[in-house]
Amino acid sequence: MTDLTRWITQARFDEYLIAANHDREAASKLYEWNVSISAAFFELIAHVEVALRNAVDGIMKPLEVTESARVRVRDGWWFASPSFLTDHDLSFYRTAWKHLGDKAEGASRDKVLASMTFGIWDSIFGPSYEQLFRRHLLYAFPKRSSGFKRVTVQKNVLALRNLRNRIAHHQAIFDLPLEERFEQAMELLRWIDPALEQWVLRLCRVQDLLDVRPAAAESIAVVVPAKDAWPFYEQYRAYICQPGRYFRQVSHVGFYAEGAVQREVPKVLERVDRVPWTPEEIERRIKAGSHRDRRIAEIIKQGRSLGWDEDEYQLFLLTAPSDEGYSNGHVTLNVALRNERVGRGSAWVRRQRYVGVATLQGVTALAELDQQ
Repeated sequence: MTDLTRWITQARFDEYLIAANHDREAASKLYEWNVSISAAFFELIAHVEVALRNAVDGIMKPLEVTESARVRVRDGWWFASPSFLTDHDLSFYRTAWKHLGDKAEGASRDKVLASMTFGIWDSIFGPSYEQLFRRHLLYAFPKRSSGFKRVTVQKNVLALRNLRNRIAHHQAIFDLPLEERFEQAMELLRWIDPALEQWVLRLCRVQDLLDVRPAAAESIAVVVPAKDAWPFYEQYRAYICQPGRYFRQVSHVGFYAEGAVQREVPKVLERVDRVPWTPEEIERRIKAGSHRDRRIAEIIKQGRSLGWDEDEYQLFLLTAPSDEGYSNGHVTLNVALRNERVGRGSAWVRRQRYVGVATLQGVTALAELDQQ
């Protein structure tokens, strides 16, 4: 087996080792898959960015002052004019002009526009442009769905921008909700033209690669409502729920309790469905004698003492904070992620929600997660 650390460093490879439970072969396959899926998403985002740029420009260009009425032609371009953009967002134009260097003066309007970074598309669908969206930008998406809102477009564009940035810096993306990112890209294309979506879909490699995703790629946490489950985890390092309950493949469990996702996000050591919740099962596992069986027996015993006495339960065995820190995949967030919303219907999770582990580590409040 090829030792990738000869070229990519151990520190870089550790992220993949942790996801693969320290199986070096699985970690190597995960690294290779991450490179492939990154390349496929970069191709997809290229199609989205070009289509979005042209769709928006098709709406905005007719609003520009005619060239004969301008002191300098370029000052009337909507993406270079304070009549359309805030001074903050004009920085995208200034940066593009600077990067063109000596070629800037002779550059065409299209060349300058194409030199703008992806951030302009995130910004122009921000709250500062709500009225511009309602009057004009809305029509860049002629095939939009009913109830179409600016914030939906911005959320999709921002998610793809963040993904693009991670890919551009050769970072891991296997821990992101990639199916959701794929759908967000397709939605933008679909709103512009379903025929465009179908054309890109024929070219796109993302779906095929998602279908062969390595098991280790699922560095995803399921966040569960945990009024009772959180204190049980604190004592017994396990999560119990009804048998047969569906979960997508996940690597971690997050606990939403006391109005916040708690700091400890344990890694799933094992998931066992339909565990008999009976005294006979306790006795059987104690007699089996293994550390695992004795642990499950104790969990059943303590669960029954709390009144959880259905015939069967689904059981997740989880890591503890003291299990050698992050080396075994256990994650401790810097802060509990609080929900600032209050009142009826404000609970952040009611059944379960899926979030990338890296995403959880990168925010300080739940409101930030809703913007990812």
